[in-house]
Amino acid sequence: MSTLERSINWLEQVGDRANPILVKETRQSLKSRQFVVTFMLLLTASWFLFALGLLLGGDAIEYGAIGNTFFGFFYWILAIAVMVIVPFSAYRSLLAEKDQTTYDLLSITTLTPRQIVWGKLSSALVQVLLFYSALAPFIAFTSLLQGFDLVAVSCRLVITLLISLLVAMAAIASSAMTRQRQWQGLTSLVMLVLLFFGMMVLLGPMEYMVAGFDPFALEGWLMLGFLLVMGASYFLLFQKVATAHLTFESDDRTSGIRRVCSAQFLLLWGGLFALDWFGPPSLGLDEQVLQMAITLSFVHWAIVGLFAVTENPYLSRRIRRNLPASSFRRLLWVPFLQGGARGFLYLLLHLAVLAGLSLWSVSRLASSVALGIDIPMALTFYLIIYLGMACALGRWCLGLSGDIRPGHIRVLMLIIVAIGCMAPYVPYLWGSAIRSDYRVLYLSNPFETLAHLGQFGRDSSLILPSLGAAALLAVLVNIPAMKRGITEVVFAETKPRAGKASDEAAVNVA
Repeated sequence: MSTLERSINWLEQVGDRANPILVKETRQSLKSRQFVVTFMLLLTASWFLFALGLLLGGDAIEYGAIGNTFFGFFYWILAIAVMVIVPFSAYRSLLAEKDQTTYDLLSITTLTPRQIVWGKLSSALVQVLLFYSALAPFIAFTSLLQGFDLVAVSCRLVITLLISLLVAMAAIASSAMTRQRQWQGLTSLVMLVLLFFGMMVLLGPMEYMVAGFDPFALEGWLMLGFLLVMGASYFLLFQKVATAHLTFESDDRTSGIRRVCSAQFLLLWGGLFALDWFGPPSLGLDEQVLQMAITLSFVHWAIVGLFAVTENPYLSRRIRRNLPASSFRRLLWVPFLQGGARGFLYLLLHLAVLAGLSLWSVSRLASSVALGIDIPMALTFYLIIYLGMACALGRWCLGLSGDIRPGHIRVLMLIIVAIGCMAPYVPYLWGSAIRSDYRVLYLSNPFETLAHLGQFGRDSSLILPSLGAAALLAVLVNIPAMKRGITEVVFAETKPRAGKASDEAAVNVA
């Protein structure tokens, strides 16, 4: 009894010091009908597969190597529970806070948005561990059968736990971004479909990687470390996004996200260089690896840039008050502060670095014919053109009406890009056959242009100068706004003047 009393006292102390959101969510989830039904369905499905496997296995259970087959059935049940049900519960949990107007009460407490997000994630982690413990006896049974690989099973379970936390954080970030109540039913259905699709996409490469993993080979550990670091960066990105959308609009909601996006870009190329310089020769940089890295980098900055260049340029007093005192440090801090013009400057700086990396890749593989500089430069120009257009359009639309949001501008920009891709084919709607050769009208279509550059077409020498001129025009249009954005930060007043402060003090005394 004394041991039991000490355990209860220890649990009470842990509960007092734990995150209040974790305590509340754990109590609610354990008492909820959804968790009880899910838990019982998981146990029922596991018992059914266990009995069915014993009946159909026959003599193979004693003499055959079917341990891995048994584990595969139990693993899929576990994967559905921890990669679909638990993240969806975390997604609905934050939406329920908004529907029941309980989040307004949380926002006026001493809990920070970061603590709220971590409390929701901790509750999801508790549910994941409960599902793991429920399937532990069945997995222990499979370990007694032949063909059971302890190292592979351990790796799959640990990696599945990490992926579950990553997906749960992404679901919480998506829930924090959802504001309109009338769209919550549709977004919940879309989220459920995406979770199922994401589970199917992630489990295939994971099983392939685990099957080919050699614990005695350095290459496997280096690749595993690289993937873990990149996964941790996306986990931090989703956490920053969720925290930013739960923070007051007057606070700094952008700089943390932009720093993480820059760190992801640097981690990708820094990891590749580290593997090439310090890793074994089998992990050196070849043409396919460099092409994939360049492609992923352009996709990364296309998505990040669309959000960065369409932000509201207003800087609140709270943001100005927290600016560094040094003008030089403020100048370095400018690209990370919110605002479409500052976001366009942030994009230009990283595209310049990416263009330099592309030139280095071409010089490294000078003997390769497939890897050229035309496609990376064309991609750079296209991003500058379209995102520069989005930056200018965002300034005009946000100044036109207060009801226009950055999300509206992003959707409008996607429509403009789609129109630019389809516009060259409009003349062919009146019966004329589509010409197979490239034409100047196709410049607004990035896909046709990049395909033509990849085939070294006859108009390749005219494409890059034309795109470069359009990109230069996009930069020139946004230069005055970028200058105002820099001046607003560098020369901002963070402290009130002495006379003004004394006047305010006198008014307060009066």
